[in-house]
Amino acid sequence: GSVGAIMSIIFYVSAVMATNLFGEAFPEWFGNLGASAYTLFQVMTLESWSMGIVRPVMEVYPHAWLFFLPFILIATFTMLNLLMAVIVNAVQDVQQAELEHAQHNITAKVDAETEVLQQELLNLRSDVKEIKELIKQGR
Repeated sequence: GSVGAIMSIIFYVSAVMATNLFGEAFPEWFGNLGASAYTLFQVMTLESWSMGIVRPVMEVYPHAWLFFLPFILIATFTMLNLLMAVIVNAVQDVQQAELEHAQHNITAKVDAETEVLQQELLNLRSDVKEIKELIKQGR
């Protein structure tokens, strides 16, 4: 949830910046907000970002690395954290389900044992009552 919102904000702000910074010289990559977002997604996935996009941009704008390097670091680490959060959440859900199943099994066993013990106690009380009656009759 929150990581997705953060990624959306990062992409939107970065796409606006890239459109304003590089759109005039590279309209096919940064000519509008959609093209910039798509290009930045390509950069974030590290697919031909260096030779395909960043180096040609740096030939025109030598300081473009000041934009791309922080974007790559922030975007890839945020996506990595999102992936890790999904994995941890899935493992936690499985662990919780196993714990609930184990607790249910333990409760069922305790209930069964308690029922057996209660029946034994009733039998013992009945036996004690019979013994008391036999003792009274024997006097």
